[in-house]
Amino acid sequence: MSLNSSQKKTNIQAITNAKLLSSDSDKILNIAIKNTKVIALGYLPDDDTIEEINACHHLIINNVFNIGSFIKNKPSQTEPNAQLKENPTIKPIDSYELVKHIHSQSLPPSQKCYVANVQISEFLFILQETTKTPIASHCHLILQHIDEETCSILNTLTLPDCLSLGIYLPTDPTSISSTIEPLILAKTITSVSCDPSSALSSLIMKYFPKNYPKICQLLFNDASKTIFKIDAPSIKIGNSINAIFIQKKEPYAISVIVTNGVIQTIQGDQNETR
Repeated sequence: MSLNSSQKKTNIQAITNAKLLSSDSDKILNIAIKNTKVIALGYLPDDDTIEEINACHHLIINNVFNIGSFIKNKPSQTEPNAQLKENPTIKPIDSYELVKHIHSQSLPPSQKCYVANVQISEFLFILQETTKTPIASHCHLILQHIDEETCSILNTLTLPDCLSLGIYLPTDPTSISSTIEPLILAKTITSVSCDPSSALSSLIMKYFPKNYPKICQLLFNDASKTIFKIDAPSIKIGNSINAIFIQKKEPYAISVIVTNGVIQTIQGDQNETR
């Protein structure tokens, strides 16, 4: 897979015939961008220099990001992640350091959200300690591994206000998708990530073919705002957007990524990086 950034400051690019993903309905939306800003919606400007990218049979997913890739400092080529790079409220922390601070009750109070990759044993310890003695800062813990046994444990738990939970999706969607899905819908799991060599959006659609619109809404609009203070920029005139354009049917390949208003087209049929 290769990315081609073809936007020129003097030209207008238009991405046409895609449908905006919504938990309620799908709305066709033509988007024209110039100098990283949306300048027209639903119609094309009367300009001979427009470069049109036809995204028929694609969905627009707004504000999608791969936080696990970000805190591992591994660039994702299929999610914009600009929202994370520019967010001053996210503070990655090593799991060992976090456990040590929780044990000694010495975690520095912060307005930022601490984010750590953890094993299930570390998560359960942190849960136990923060349930007994709540901490002043918020911690988002991303489980490095998820399986049936872990899901069974999560189903019995209530998280304190100072904790939230994320997971890395396994690459095989047939394994435990039916077990993970209720945990996301119940807002027990509030972020999903994957290895940066895969496309997170594609995995979400493969894992949850019936409920992915609702799940994307919960993850990239609701939880992103309440936990990470990431308020999704509306797709409207004057805004720079972060969005992906993904095929509605399998293999759910991503054709276009818009990062801070800069359009990149993906060359090739697969989402995996090479």
